[in-house]
Amino acid sequence: MVATRMSRRCRRYSKQILRVSTKIELQTIASLIQSELDKRILSYDEALTLGNLIQNRADQLPGDAIVYALSDRDA
Repeated sequence: MVATRMSRRCRRYSKQILRVSTKIELQTIASLIQSELDKRILSYDEALTLGNLIQNRADQLPGDAIVYALSDRDA
């Protein structure tokens, strides 16, 4: 289940994800999200929402690099 309301931190990350222009920047954001999830600063639902947003954004960007992020595609 995906979170319906996002925290400020989650909204800040979603804005950053939408602004990036390379897959390397997306991977950096994905790593930050994973570390905040590990520290329990972000909830699992928020991290999953952001991970899905990262994967969708990675599909839009050119190149064939793989972006590793927590998402529904893991299943």
